[in-house]
Amino acid sequence: MSQQPRKTKPDVPGVVTGAVLTGAATIWMLTENGVLQTDDLGVTSAILLVTAGILGLAASRRV
Repeated sequence: MSQQPRKTKPDVPGVVTGAVLTGAATIWMLTENGVLQTDDLGVTSAILLVTAGILGLAASRRV
């Protein structure tokens, strides 16, 4: 008999936290290098949060 590998549930909070931290680091890096202006931060942070939410939903559906 062959053993089937166990399905593990995705770590949704870990995926969302990683996406938010990666996005925040990217925003910080782009702001420090002058690529992104401080006026654009509202839109950029909103896009970051929406993307993190979509990644979290996608991870939770993939079981």
